[in-house]
Amino acid sequence: MKKSGLIIFCCAAFLALAISPAMAFGASPKIGYFDLQTVLDKSSAGKRAKASFESEQKSIKSGVEEKSREFEKLKQDFDKKKSLMDDKAKQEKVTALRKAQAEGEQTVAEAQNRLVKRSQELTKPIVDKILDIVRDIGKKDSYDLILEVQKSGIAYATEKADLTDTVLRELNKVMP
Repeated sequence: MKKSGLIIFCCAAFLALAISPAMAFGASPKIGYFDLQTVLDKSSAGKRAKASFESEQKSIKSGVEEKSREFEKLKQDFDKKKSLMDDKAKQEKVTALRKAQAEGEQTVAEAQNRLVKRSQELTKPIVDKILDIVRDIGKKDSYDLILEVQKSGIAYATEKADLTDTVLRELNKVMP
């Protein structure tokens, strides 16, 4: 019984020491939050990245659509002529159509992968800079914690704790 009391006391003492000094003396922690997606959408750098991505996406999409039209034409051609073909010719054409369909599906998958990779390439430097800015704001203004809205799932916070506009202004200064 004495051992468990000692263990509880030690744990409580450890927790008391582990809490930041500001919290230990009754001061409220300074907490802020920001919306990463809003900063990306409204910043100059984010708008440029989005425009670049959409341009590349449009180009890739037109290439994929062209391949799709070619496949549909081959399929319609086959459907029109299959009644005139013998079994061997039909089988060869079906095999060729299946191969073309598989290639088309592979092209779509590769295009999607390229777009995901390109999106990450375009946004990563911006997100890294945003996180640097948030760290600087945290240090400069003595924040104990700054959360990102979407990842932390904040249900409620006062507007004065919202740092989104501050982060956006700072990002536009360093990445005009």
